[in-house]
Amino acid sequence: MRSGMKLRKRVLVLCCLMCVVLCSVSHAGADASETEGSRFKVSFSERFRFVSWDNAVDLDASQDSRNTFTRHRTGLMVAWTPLSRLELGVKLTNEFRYYFVPEGRDFTLHEVFFDNLYVDWVRPGDLPLGLKLGRQNIMLGEGFVVMDGHPLDGSRSAYFNAVRMDVFLPQQNRLIVFYTYVPETDDLLPVLNDQDQPLLEQPEEGIGIYYSGQRANTGMEAYVIRKTIRRTEAHPVRSRINTLGGRMVYPLGRGFSLTGEGAYQFGDYGDADRTAWGGYFHLDYTLPRSLLFLQKVTGGGIYLSGDDPETEKVEGWDPVFSRWPKWSESYIYTLIQEYGGRVAYWSNLASVYGTLMFGITESMNLGVTYHRLLALEAADPGQDFPRGEGQTRGDLFIAKLVFDLSQNLRGHLLWERFLPGDYYGADAVSYDWFRCELMVTL
Repeated sequence: MRSGMKLRKRVLVLCCLMCVVLCSVSHAGADASETEGSRFKVSFSERFRFVSWDNAVDLDASQDSRNTFTRHRTGLMVAWTPLSRLELGVKLTNEFRYYFVPEGRDFTLHEVFFDNLYVDWVRPGDLPLGLKLGRQNIMLGEGFVVMDGHPLDGSRSAYFNAVRMDVFLPQQNRLIVFYTYVPETDDLLPVLNDQDQPLLEQPEEGIGIYYSGQRANTGMEAYVIRKTIRRTEAHPVRSRINTLGGRMVYPLGRGFSLTGEGAYQFGDYGDADRTAWGGYFHLDYTLPRSLLFLQKVTGGGIYLSGDDPETEKVEGWDPVFSRWPKWSESYIYTLIQEYGGRVAYWSNLASVYGTLMFGITESMNLGVTYHRLLALEAADPGQDFPRGEGQTRGDLFIAKLVFDLSQNLRGHLLWERFLPGDYYGADAVSYDWFRCELMVTL
């Protein structure tokens, strides 16, 4: 473990030295147009959420598992551009909650932490490169494999401690190379009013290569990502997951487009081998003109392989760096008990779904989605949850009203309802999940 920490520190120091050298060379060789326009940009955001649900975690009516609370997230960011293609950014964030249900929970303002702290340099010395070093957000494609570096703090933040290099290739092609490391708690940068906020169950380290480009009218992406999950005292099993995949966006004409992404995983989990498959597709149709406010129709499917408890191999899909509410804000909580307390662990899941998008006004739209959720492997009879004998997870209904009140004020209303199937025990009950959000940006 100590040798691993030393290696990470050496990598980070080497990257810092490289950036200093490149900055010096670039600044020495910069012409007047590159050095002019040094400026600061300050931005502020305030997000208010009211959230309420009943049985989303345990599907058990006999347990009082209701939650009703508000979430208040404040962000202040300063970006300095000393050169036209060089940016230094820092963002401080705080999020606290106030609980109405359950009653009696202690109130705290929680942490003030570094949400972003980076150096971003585009084309240093006129090289076809982009370099970004430090705490930063990374989303690749639709976020199927790379989106959130640490899921245990929810949407409070989604950063990666990372080194990222973009290689700009001809004809708008790009190659992204990145390295990331996220510990269990934030011990890499100072935290004000430190609450030991969990970020991950086990430290995760990743390295990847991600290509994106265009062939005729088709968008194409391909990637190779290796994630290492470090063992800890509480979780003594080490794991390595290699993910090879690709994504395609193909316009079919007349308002239709087809998007698909698929990936194969192999590696190990302790002494066991692992192999898994995952992917999704969606066919989108944009109407040439609104029909009873209907603007877009989407139909799609999801496939995330499950682990067969009767084999020694691990066949369950690992979400890599994408444990976030990609398909549902509520169902990520229902997965918690199924996967040993791991929120948003998308695995052993299939779905056939459809979405209707309505344009109510120019500044307001409504999306309505239905998922028929399935499990690819039956539940492990040795587990206390989900306790069912079938492979139908259930029916999920989602309605989301999004509105822009002004250029700086937007929000949404979100309602989700889940009706459990025979993958869960006979006593499993439905749940309702509701959220109201207002977001101010300045």
